[in-house]
Amino acid sequence: MLPLVGPCALSQSAEQKTSLKRLGIIAAMGAEARSLVGHPIAKGKTIYLPDGTMIQVSGIGPGKASSAAKALIEEGATDLLSWGSAGGLHLELSSGSLVLPKVIIRADRSIYSTDVQWHERLCNRLRGYVDLHEGPLAESATPLNNHMEKESFYRRTGAIAVDMESGAVAAVAREADVSFMAIRAISDPFDAIIPASILYAIDEFGELDMLRFTKGLMRHPLELFSLIRLGQHFRAAQTTLKKVARLTGNNLLVP
Repeated sequence: MLPLVGPCALSQSAEQKTSLKRLGIIAAMGAEARSLVGHPIAKGKTIYLPDGTMIQVSGIGPGKASSAAKALIEEGATDLLSWGSAGGLHLELSSGSLVLPKVIIRADRSIYSTDVQWHERLCNRLRGYVDLHEGPLAESATPLNNHMEKESFYRRTGAIAVDMESGAVAAVAREADVSFMAIRAISDPFDAIIPASILYAIDEFGELDMLRFTKGLMRHPLELFSLIRLGQHFRAAQTTLKKVARLTGNNLLVP
């Protein structure tokens, strides 16, 4: 796990900061960031690691991811990484499968490439340790809740996985002329169902409101089984992300 320190422990002059190579990591949800650092971190604020790496828990969606990525660039990030979970669009991907895409497809169908050298280093390190896939990752502005929505999305895009943030981070990286990479583990495979009760109960950072969740489950009690499976899938994704963090070290092999 990556050790976490506060900004005060890393006080440096502006001149020193600009001379450093700094990785900026964007995670949409607190649970995704925990898989990287080992414990909760503040949401919506930049957290600094001892080697200068910066992390922001942005919140869910492309707009929030874009704002977080721009904030990290302003604070000196020289590389951007989109970190977290994704939905599987292909039957070959199971819960916990790792997606290291070469290409990101935005909702407007614009195409962004990940950094070639960074991608190659990650694949060389992780291949054989995780179920690794290199196919396209596409952006969706809304969650895809069942296999019918996923199949339709797959036919339109040809992507093997989907998330709501990586495309926005890729766009900020291109505009700022910095390298970009996405590391995503499958938390809801192709045949998974995301119940309405869980969508109703989570906030913008993926945190669960237990009162809303209980009310939703009382209205839809049969969703309990899908919720149990979804929890198992998410834990598998977190296990994969933790393994990636252990194998790639503090800088996640950024060139």
